[in-house]
Amino acid sequence: MKKVLVAMAVICGLVGTVNAVEIAGTEAAITVDATYVTKYIWRGYNVLGADSAFQPSVDLAVGNLSFNVWASYANGSGHVDATEYNYAVAYALSVAEDSAAKTDLSIGYRYYDFIKISSKTADMQEIFVEAAMPELVGGGVTPRIAWYQMWEGDDGSNGVDKTAGAIFDLGVDYDFTLEQAPELPMTASWDVVYNDGVGGVDHDWSHMVFGLATAYECEKTGGTFTPGIYYQCSWEDDINTSDELWAALSYSLTF
Repeated sequence: MKKVLVAMAVICGLVGTVNAVEIAGTEAAITVDATYVTKYIWRGYNVLGADSAFQPSVDLAVGNLSFNVWASYANGSGHVDATEYNYAVAYALSVAEDSAAKTDLSIGYRYYDFIKISSKTADMQEIFVEAAMPELVGGGVTPRIAWYQMWEGDDGSNGVDKTAGAIFDLGVDYDFTLEQAPELPMTASWDVVYNDGVGGVDHDWSHMVFGLATAYECEKTGGTFTPGIYYQCSWEDDINTSDELWAALSYSLTF
């Protein structure tokens, strides 16, 4: 808890500089999010079994640079060791902006902190590159690709290296609206994931995920409700022996 409080305090402490940054001509924003998931599915793994989780986060964006603190708390007994905090920093940029090959990139670093377990046993970290091409196809279709290179959270002196490896995610989003509810923008998503050794599993295509989400803006608060439903086809038994169905509901507020 101390670690996440310190990280959140740093972000909140930077709030006082936001006005100065805006005056200097750099856009800045703080987003607070509270998400409930019926299952915590992380890159194919079912982390908590049948139990749900509460996952709040705080994000500070200053120009192209963003800082994020994210947490996950299990809503069930028997998961004392599952409390998780993530700390991330990322830089966003676009290339080939005036062409159909326009690519939106996010390049960053993330640390996975399991606060109830020794860092030498459980903590992980990664560097990542996420790319989306919103103009390539058109019609609301956005192809995506992401690469995550993971390794241990400590110096490796514990002799455990089975968490190391890479994750490749190929996906596509389709944005559309229904005539019956034009005020609710819909996003259908599809992802297929290749696990290149993370968790000591075989190097193989591990799973595929279908998703459907919408967003509703609350006029009174200025926040956004985002409900979604997801279905995973699990292919690699070392990651998940079952297909998964879960839902998520988040509320976010940006200052």
